[in-house]
Amino acid sequence: MKVETQQFGELEFTEELIVRFPKGLIGFEDARNFIIINHEDYEPFRWLISVDQKELGFPLLNPFLVEPNYGKDLPNALVERLFSAEEAMDIFCVVTIKGEGGKVTINLKSPIIVDYQTKTGEQIILPSDDIPIAMPIS
Repeated sequence: MKVETQQFGELEFTEELIVRFPKGLIGFEDARNFIIINHEDYEPFRWLISVDQKELGFPLLNPFLVEPNYGKDLPNALVERLFSAEEAMDIFCVVTIKGEGGKVTINLKSPIIVDYQTKTGEQIILPSDDIPIAMPIS
């Protein structure tokens, strides 16, 4: 399979790499199938690329890299699953770049959870009002 992306040009991938988001992402509910790109030129960032809508791609970052105490804001059951040796899961937050040379922020309020065993993902909204939607990281 192939997808044409703004970030990387044409990407070739296999069906096994697709992560399905049954509910889509917040604001993009119609995009349900994504691949996660880990490109060494962009580390520690990853990219969530839609295979449904070629213009749709999001830079992601593990929230623990910018907020070491991030786990205190997550539901206990999720934390247990994220750090379980039996589970193959990741948590990411969307990064936003505001214009050329603009500030870079991370949305800690709405993390994306990826379960590699079921090849599914979900974006959740954390209930605390103290969690920032746009925390500066640059």
